[in-house]
Amino acid sequence: MSRMTGRVLAASLTVIAVLSAGCAQGGGERAASTQSGAGVLRFAYTAFPSTLDPHKASTAWDELYVLPVYDRLVTITPEGEIAPMIAESWKKKGGKEVFTLRSGATFHDGTPLDAEAVRANLERAMTAKGSTATSLLKMIREVEVEDDELAIRHTGSEEDLLNALAHRGGALISPKAFDNPDLDRKPVGSGPYQVTDYRRDDRVVYKPFPGYYDKSAQRLKGLEMSFVNDDDTRLNGVRSGQYDATLIRPEQADTARDADLKVEEFLTGLVYQLNLNTGRSEFGDQRVRQALNHAVDRGTITDNLLLGSCEPTVQAAPAGHWAHEPSLEGAYPYDPAKARQLLAAAGLPDGFSFTALVWDNTAFVQLGEAIQDQFKEIGVDMRLRPMSADQSIDLYQNRGQADALVSQIGVAGPDPRLITQQDYLKGGLNNPGDLTVERIEELAKESAAATDRAAQQAGYREIAKVAAEHAYNVPICNRKLYYAVNDKVRDFGKLLTGYDDIRVVGMA
Repeated sequence: MSRMTGRVLAASLTVIAVLSAGCAQGGGERAASTQSGAGVLRFAYTAFPSTLDPHKASTAWDELYVLPVYDRLVTITPEGEIAPMIAESWKKKGGKEVFTLRSGATFHDGTPLDAEAVRANLERAMTAKGSTATSLLKMIREVEVEDDELAIRHTGSEEDLLNALAHRGGALISPKAFDNPDLDRKPVGSGPYQVTDYRRDDRVVYKPFPGYYDKSAQRLKGLEMSFVNDDDTRLNGVRSGQYDATLIRPEQADTARDADLKVEEFLTGLVYQLNLNTGRSEFGDQRVRQALNHAVDRGTITDNLLLGSCEPTVQAAPAGHWAHEPSLEGAYPYDPAKARQLLAAAGLPDGFSFTALVWDNTAFVQLGEAIQDQFKEIGVDMRLRPMSADQSIDLYQNRGQADALVSQIGVAGPDPRLITQQDYLKGGLNNPGDLTVERIEELAKESAAATDRAAQQAGYREIAKVAAEHAYNVPICNRKLYYAVNDKVRDFGKLLTGYDDIRVVGMA
């Protein structure tokens, strides 16, 4: 498998996740809204999707744009439970998971949504050239149609399979549209909404699909997702009534509340992190990586720079998540003297220099500068090279041509199986140096094959400990996300569960 196809970017289950407020470029002068009236949600966001083809998405925020258009076999409720979607029920039979599909469902072009169409979609997601969903569905071994039902033979637990199918890897595109050259901007899906207008780096506009089988999932009379780069412009747009909801920075929360807007916040599985390419610079030496972890004062960064909107951490799973390892809470205390000792032991008593890519926006550049200043104390010169998120992802993850990357890893609702696969295993998109630790390889196989939560928990917590010991990267903190919404928006909090399907939101 080539590096370009092997290092997949897994959208909402990918390593690079939702951009922080104000982090994207573009979104300049705003044209007038193309929709108005009761029931239309106008959402100003900080990023534009890489594509509307769910099997080829390359950023985490893509799911926010594509899931309203595409149904899956199953979904995840705001409470975190797996629930039917196109599959009405499922059961184990002969070593396979057998899905009974609802009858009468169609794609937006009128094509029947049957078992053969689902089989064809999974085949495309797993094998098509340019697919970024391959790693999401790695547990699938065989897909067959049996008496109008869909049978999937897989490794690991039923929960892992269903969770994977609920995300973009299981998104269902009309088979007639598979080869459409404009599928990336004119999607032909199966969900409650259709795209009516796509303007690159500006907005995506949706309307309800009249032939959708579940009218309760069409709570909006229309949806307009606008890309607005400037933090103040987005918030002022909600205050003035131009928009109904937006992502804000933590320091804007009081301003939003003073304007009688509701502020929604939640702790995510997103981690601000300095990613290290172990195939470049001095990062092949574990002692160097450990030194950098001791050189970072996470508490100062989270309190002074991030205003308490982030929880210091050295692992991906946040406190309260079943895969969170409590014993790591005291790992890598700020200790410049220890960091210098480790560098000296690695033959670098005078430090060293390297270049870190950084997403070209205020939030990430400031984070990079804070880390840069702290590294100077141990003689390490980290040069920052700002560039767009897409460019940095390509250079660091796909091409392996960067020493390091200041960015964000994880997903809003963390999946330890995918985090392990993408961060710690050979070929993982966030492991461009292919660092391999035999114990993690063993634990990953055991945990993926486990069918009960207790065994999974034990395995993934042990992986977290071993990964921290080997210091793959330099995690900083788990992020909180903040949104400002007006009084017309209903149930926006249901969207803040780590699963970006906006069909759960309504409007007065």
